[in-house]
Amino acid sequence: MASPTFHAPATTVRVAATGLSARAHTARTLPVFVLSALLATGQMYTPIPLFSAMRAEWSAGSAAMTWIISAFAFGYAGGFVLFGPLSDRFGHRRVLLTGMLVAAVVTLLTGLAFDVPVAIGLRIAQGLVVGSIPPAIMAYVATRIEPAHRAVVTMSVATSFLAATVIAQIVSQTVAAAFPWRTVFLGSAVLFAALAFALRAVMLDDAPTGADKPLRHSYAAIPAILRIRPLLPMLAAGALSMAVMVGVYTGIELTGLVKGSSELLTLRAGALPVMVALPLLAVPLSRLSLHGQIMLGVVIAAAAMVVATFEGAHLAVLTVLLAVLVGGLGTIAPAVLQSAGRFGGESRAAATSVAMFSFYVGATAGPIVASAAAPHGFSVLAWTLALLLVAALVLTFVGIRLRRGVE
Repeated sequence: MASPTFHAPATTVRVAATGLSARAHTARTLPVFVLSALLATGQMYTPIPLFSAMRAEWSAGSAAMTWIISAFAFGYAGGFVLFGPLSDRFGHRRVLLTGMLVAAVVTLLTGLAFDVPVAIGLRIAQGLVVGSIPPAIMAYVATRIEPAHRAVVTMSVATSFLAATVIAQIVSQTVAAAFPWRTVFLGSAVLFAALAFALRAVMLDDAPTGADKPLRHSYAAIPAILRIRPLLPMLAAGALSMAVMVGVYTGIELTGLVKGSSELLTLRAGALPVMVALPLLAVPLSRLSLHGQIMLGVVIAAAAMVVATFEGAHLAVLTVLLAVLVGGLGTIAPAVLQSAGRFGGESRAAATSVAMFSFYVGATAGPIVASAAAPHGFSVLAWTLALLLVAALVLTFVGIRLRRGVE
């Protein structure tokens, strides 16, 4: 399947003009980027194992707890759109370091919240600030990492965003078993500050940017990206996949399907081997078109959810099915990000922001879907999420047809 021919202007001229020929040291940069991605996106999921402790302290209901997740996702999505273009304008390194340090402060305040309304407001603010981090990382990868290493680095970082779904819950559950639940947020604040200094050490200085141009020029790329019609169904498919990812773990917590901390830990940890393997599959997957990668991921994830409707009551089977689900969804996100980056041309951070905005619009909906379906049992939840994935598959077919129409 041929690559699209409707890309925005290529960046090769700009690279030569702005001195971006200097390349980052992949081995030093990648581990810090992976940890930063895990920490940033993990903030969405850390409260899930804390629901019981938070409810008890605040005398809140289950619906209020789901808003603790959705509030962050709402702010996170907005942060991509707000800060992604600023990253192109003021420099990826500058925006990333500033975002990490401010995130440390807001995360600390979130851990000190004394009731649900304050916590929800702070979670929106936390998501907004943390939303500055992923677009800057992905744009830096697209411009400063060696081209030969780019596919593996992109898959590694994108997988980290996905792996945060599980790793953040495991860490949160482990910490909360020994310390008060607020320790999770306080520890995250310390890690944000520490990683800011690590990023400062490994990242190259920003090249000259378009900071002398009017601010509106930085945001003009967003409507231009939204006018790329073949990209829009892919963005929608990515949104639905994230809704499923967040919805399934939130729903498992709400349904009480799995009892006991050890069983929950087993369930969450079961997907880790798949997440570790995903970057190793970057090269074989690159032989497929980006649409093909999305379709493959959706079919795998949908099949896992359909089987879960019949066998989800068995812990061992459910653990395997969630690992398969994560494997499928982990194929979708990098393909959507790479597509947006290609289409974005010189405005890679803005294009990545739009893609990640779509992901976390879906993530905002995930807990809401889970809250509506969970009272009817896990089987209803699984069927609902499977239908969302079927819709994602249909959207991918639509994207293929639209692409063929403009070639």
